[in-house]
Amino acid sequence: MVSHALARILDLIRDPRVPHNILETFLRTRKLTRIMKAGPSRRELCVALTFDVEREYGSRRVNGNPVSVRQFLSKLEDFSSKTTVFIEGSLVEENSKVLRLLEAHGTEIGLHGYLHELWGPTQWYLSDKPISAQEKAALLQKCKEIFERSGLQLPVSFRAPNLVSDAQTVQLLVQYGFRIDSSLPSQLGVLPVPQLFGEGGGLVRIPVSADPRPLLSWAFLIPHFTFRACNLKTLTNITNQEFVEFASSIASIQDALGFRPHLVVLSHSWEFFDPLTGGGQYGYCSPGNFEILRNFLNALSDSFDMKQMSMNGLAREITHSSDYG
Repeated sequence: MVSHALARILDLIRDPRVPHNILETFLRTRKLTRIMKAGPSRRELCVALTFDVEREYGSRRVNGNPVSVRQFLSKLEDFSSKTTVFIEGSLVEENSKVLRLLEAHGTEIGLHGYLHELWGPTQWYLSDKPISAQEKAALLQKCKEIFERSGLQLPVSFRAPNLVSDAQTVQLLVQYGFRIDSSLPSQLGVLPVPQLFGEGGGLVRIPVSADPRPLLSWAFLIPHFTFRACNLKTLTNITNQEFVEFASSIASIQDALGFRPHLVVLSHSWEFFDPLTGGGQYGYCSPGNFEILRNFLNALSDSFDMKQMSMNGLAREITHSSDYG
């Protein structure tokens, strides 16, 4: 059996962002660039705002303070009803009152694991160890019971912490009644198009939107690739016009491959508060980020025939589209 340390090394070798994959990455980029230059043939755009609700910083927790979770959920009531919240199962009962209010106003409540565990293979950049199939099944059952006790609809949408999942997890999601999975690895440049798992009434995998063309970056004089995902950190570093161009590029790929153009935006609950540890990699976190999201939605509305919806609604739009499948 491969040790955890060796598994992390093997994962690093396979990572498409590391320098030795430069040729494959270059050829893929040329093909995608040709598609994206053509632009989408239609101006419609479905937009799903999604929020991962978890203790501070996910797998890099500072103190796991759940107080900000309650404050965030209360603020979300005034933001938008057509959104999806992916919440850790361990946070549901203590926040059940506000979650029921959000659900009554049209917010979809999805599941984000139980306590930010690893639902897929070992990752070189995480110290977390994968959980077993038995542990996954037990946590899904536990979370289902928590939702029932909390007076919430059973979740049908799932997003694995760190966007790390595997086929075993997806099979269990189908078994436990989930219809949407948003765990595909956008950080690795996965194409921003849905994948259908299973036949007839199966599960639709809809990734967080990302530009699959890599950007060359440097860290400690070592080159590596990054993929620009449609998350709050990206949005705080680009202009409205750049965001519209970003959305148009993604829509071009989806249109060319026969899918209804759509954008899945990822934010975390702790990104709407001042950072606990000063600046650094969390310096973009701020209470003003709600206004940034509003500005970008307005920019999309000005440039596209935009329709905002939950992940469940987006899945219906995609699977019922005449050009799907």
